[in-house]
Amino acid sequence: MDQFKSLGTTQPTITKGASNDEVAMGDSDGFTKFILALYCMICVIGITGNLLVAIVLLRVPSMRSNTSDFLVHLSIVDLMVCVLVIPTFLLPRTQSAPNPGFFGEFWCRFYTSGFLFWVFTMTSVLGLTTVNLERYVAIVYPHKYKTLFIKRNKHIMIAASWIFAAVLRSPSFLKNEEDKVLGCHFIGWPNKGAQAAFGLYSFTFNFFAPFSVMLIAQLKVILALKRQVKMLTARTVSLGVNPSDLRKMWQLRASQTLVKTLLACIITFGVCWIPNQCWFLIFNFGVPLNLHGAFRRITVILAVGNSCVNPVIYTMTNKPFRKGIRELFCKQRGSNQVVDGVASGTMSQTVSNAQN
Repeated sequence: MDQFKSLGTTQPTITKGASNDEVAMGDSDGFTKFILALYCMICVIGITGNLLVAIVLLRVPSMRSNTSDFLVHLSIVDLMVCVLVIPTFLLPRTQSAPNPGFFGEFWCRFYTSGFLFWVFTMTSVLGLTTVNLERYVAIVYPHKYKTLFIKRNKHIMIAASWIFAAVLRSPSFLKNEEDKVLGCHFIGWPNKGAQAAFGLYSFTFNFFAPFSVMLIAQLKVILALKRQVKMLTARTVSLGVNPSDLRKMWQLRASQTLVKTLLACIITFGVCWIPNQCWFLIFNFGVPLNLHGAFRRITVILAVGNSCVNPVIYTMTNKPFRKGIRELFCKQRGSNQVVDGVASGTMSQTVSNAQN
């Protein structure tokens, strides 16, 4: 079941055509220790970093906003991904005895198959997509923002991320079963066409579609913010500087900072996931690849490691977040002024006023 947990689907044997050198490299003691060290690093950085992000966004009043609610959800999901790395990749795996019956069947499909772990990873992807769409609506369609992102709708969007993640990862739940002799095993595809269709489905909905949506949305947000800054600058030049315009300009500049942070998260997501998803797509198209090879295992490391890099990006690219950390741990009492211009309704008001 190791190959399933690493790829998001199960294949029963090493693909024919894999060289002995590849298998040896994948199974060498030194390489295995290196892989385990990387997973340990993911756990430490991911658990610590995402916990810090959630605490800062929840405890520092100046950081509270609609955007922070989605970021807290994303951090908690990424935290759980890193926690689940421990039983999935770090703890020694032994072949359990067949356990027929309802509980054995459920455990096989829900946990042993890797379904639970990959639902969390997919929820993380959809959570990041939701954050970017929230910023997109706030900046490009500010008049719709107040009515769309009310508390009830935010909860619905978060719940929808989990539902869609479970649906998108359902093949792993459906294509594994508990056998009296074999134990938990992958059922297999009826033909190569079905496997290729699954590979295309997985690549499209697990990676390409969310990545494209996030990238296009943020590019449009960047263009919209540039227009707003240009418009406000021109008005300041023609009418003279006034405190209101200076405040609006500050809010727009702060919004650009958050957008750059999210764009960095999107690019990092693409870099981390595209090797694994391309490998998996090619594999399902029938190209003979080694499931236990070093390259495939590194692509899995990159994909899983995406859940630990977002806190690093927040800290490195977002000055208000660093100030929030200092405010939390140094017990400093900051003002109620909103950082990043993303408090409830603030962004929509800012952009709307700049348009007038």
